[in-house]
Amino acid sequence: MIPAILCSVQLFLIGLGQAAIVPLPSSTGPCDVMLLASELVDLSRADPFDPKGGKRSIMVTAFTPVSCGRLLSISYFPNETAKYEDESFQPFELPAGTFESYRIQTQTQQQPLPSITYFVVVSVDYSNDADIVEYPDGRTILGILGNISTDAECITARNVRVEDMMFLLNQIHDEKVVRDIFALSLENSNLLSLDRVTIMGHSLGGATAAQTVLLDNRFVGGINLDGTPCGSVVDKGLSSPFLLFANANHTRATDPSWATFSSNLRGWKLQLRLAKSKQYTFLTIQCLSML
Repeated sequence: MIPAILCSVQLFLIGLGQAAIVPLPSSTGPCDVMLLASELVDLSRADPFDPKGGKRSIMVTAFTPVSCGRLLSISYFPNETAKYEDESFQPFELPAGTFESYRIQTQTQQQPLPSITYFVVVSVDYSNDADIVEYPDGRTILGILGNISTDAECITARNVRVEDMMFLLNQIHDEKVVRDIFALSLENSNLLSLDRVTIMGHSLGGATAAQTVLLDNRFVGGINLDGTPCGSVVDKGLSSPFLLFANANHTRATDPSWATFSSNLRGWKLQLRLAKSKQYTFLTIQCLSML
């Protein structure tokens, strides 16, 4: 059985170098990774951020272990997303074509996996929240929330994300959806271990991870990457395992909510700080810039 990790993510960028074709590292294990992007629509909810009142939808990307297939080099960022972010960061003198430059090796077919333990990872892009979301059919939705600066704004945006994450987990229990999202399930729909699902996120995504674990006990643990918890989870705490990973300047002294929340964690817990880091050090794109 393969455990799943759901990632509450948000796209951002801090300083990259010269733009060029940048192949991302191959996997270090015996298997490669297949990437598959899908749209999920929650017909039971209206999108509170959609001016037209449409149904809430999220874009999910599944990273699944596969073996022995033919490798294909594809863009890490969808085309319109890459163009949008390139234009957005021109004032910071980011080299043109930076976002288009990143390539990832992905499988186009799969063979049975060896009998060892794997994890599948599903990342989520939030419509009207993330600065841009590009769906597989080419539609793009620009974010409208802007900077979140107050606790009330944090709670509002976070609550929508929490519902998104619980909706996603519900969908993963649907056999048809599983077959659409996870390539490996084509050979065995019972391969996923859905009793061992964890959640992690950065910044507001970290706050989302904490609140989701509080409200839905199907999530067995979580990780907060440098996010400031907000709302009820701060005082109620958690009994599930939880990891807090902060930048060099994010401490109990600089963030009172961090201190209160960590003191109310009743299960396994660990607090880490990364030396010489800042908040956006934890982003995927920041890690790519150091290759």
